[in-house]
Amino acid sequence: MNNIKLRISAVLFLLVMLVSTVVSAAVSDDFAFKGLRLGDSYDTMVEKLGEPDFDTDMYIRGVQVIRYTYSADQKIYVDAKNKNVVEMFCKSKHYVGPHGVTYGATRAGLTKAFGKAEHKHLDGNIYYIYYNPAVPNEKLLIEMEPEDRYLLSWTYTNLDLDDPGIIITGEEKEQEPAKKFNYGGLPTN
Repeated sequence: MNNIKLRISAVLFLLVMLVSTVVSAAVSDDFAFKGLRLGDSYDTMVEKLGEPDFDTDMYIRGVQVIRYTYSADQKIYVDAKNKNVVEMFCKSKHYVGPHGVTYGATRAGLTKAFGKAEHKHLDGNIYYIYYNPAVPNEKLLIEMEPEDRYLLSWTYTNLDLDDPGIIITGEEKEQEPAKKFNYGGLPTN
């Protein structure tokens, strides 16, 4: 009798361990930050997150945006033309993301929560990239610490990652000298 109980206990233990190690895959709900989604309007942003501390006009990944700063570690980027959210950034040590993932999560923890990721170097940093299965141009970029490989920041974006990633503020763009080419001394007007 005791032998049967031991075997049943062992089987149940193994089943629990098997279920706890099942790897998930990123789902559409993983691509929201505090209820805000890529493509949401400025008004929705204010409704979900409140009024931002300040804003800055800039270019990011070739798109003119307005960066709304909520704190040093939370920034929302809105397309300056259509007023829709195009990128959301969070470096807060207190943010709890989808599946309970937080700052400091390891690669194993990320794989368990979101599945296997694309690994890419962008702007000199290491990122794990997950794609929204419902909207493939929406990406979750998780910046990893280069040596110990733990989560440093979250970026939700629908911007092109192949752009060099040069960030220019609106003031810098205005101060940038106009480049004119003069072919053989011809008038440029």
